[in-house]
Amino acid sequence: MSRLLSLFFAIGVVFTVSAAAQGTVAGSWELAINGPEGPITAVAVLKQDGDKVSGTLTSPQGEVQVAGTMTGKTMALAFQVATPQGNLDIKVTAEVDGSAMKGMLDFGMGQADFTGKKK
Repeated sequence: MSRLLSLFFAIGVVFTVSAAAQGTVAGSWELAINGPEGPITAVAVLKQDGDKVSGTLTSPQGEVQVAGTMTGKTMALAFQVATPQGNLDIKVTAEVDGSAMKGMLDFGMGQADFTGKKK
């Protein structure tokens, strides 16, 4: 009987640690982007529902809607920016560690790294 209770306790600890490790990206984030034409500051306001992430990204260039997923500590987002040459698809990947994130923006013709801190 005590082995069975120990097994249930161990399983409970594993599930609790797994849920805590995933964490949440919901909230407001200050981003520092190393853009191809110099540094850019932006603010991301994100919502999370399970593994789905959505929200807005606001920079001096304007505001866009973002959507993607959060798997473990890895976030993947995508959005579009209107340019004179047409819409530009941008993909974002980041590793989130509590109130900090670090990642890359891929805008097809190049990439830019960024860091973020939760407000």
